[in-house]
Amino acid sequence: MEIYLADLHSEIGKEFIYEEDFIPHYEDLLFLEPVHIRLKLINLGKEVLVKGNIKTKLGLACSRCLKDFPYNLEAKIQEIYLWDIPIQRNISPGDVIELKDEDFKFVLEKESLFLDPLLEDVIRLNIPVKPLCRPDCKGLCPVCGKDLNLGECECSKESKIDPRWEPLKKFLDKKGGK
Repeated sequence: MEIYLADLHSEIGKEFIYEEDFIPHYEDLLFLEPVHIRLKLINLGKEVLVKGNIKTKLGLACSRCLKDFPYNLEAKIQEIYLWDIPIQRNISPGDVIELKDEDFKFVLEKESLFLDPLLEDVIRLNIPVKPLCRPDCKGLCPVCGKDLNLGECECSKESKIDPRWEPLKKFLDKKGGK
C-alpha cells in the first residue's frame, strides 16, 4: 500500500485522513476478517506524524490446548517519518558517531509512504507470544494428551513419577515415615 503525500508536503500543519480495508497475504497468519486501518497524517514541517489504529480478526492456535480460535487484534499506530534529508554516507568502520533523534526515525525518500512494512510490524508485534483461547485454559494432559478443558483424564489421577526421581521419592517416604 502506498500513500502519495505531495498535497500534504505543500503546507505545514496540513492533515490527511487515510482509511482502508485490506487482506494482507502473510503465509504464516490467517486473517478471518479484512484489516481495517485508519490513519491521520500530519505535516509537522520536517516530519510527518502518522497515527491511528488498526483492527482485524486473526485465527490463532491456543498455546495450551492447541485448538484454533479467533483473536481480535486492535493496535495503535504512531510513527514519525522525516521528509527526505541528506544522509551522511562517509562513515568508516570503527568511527565513533553521535546518534541524533533523526537516526531513529524513518525517512521518506519520495513523496509517498509505503505502509506495508509498518503494518506488518504492528500486526506481528501485537500478536500474543503465547495466545490463549481463554484465560483459564487448562491445556492438554502431558501423559495422554486429552484436552483437560473437556474434563479430567484417568492418567492424571495416577501418580506417575519419572524413574529418575524414584530415589528421591523413596528418601522422602522414609523420612516422612519416622
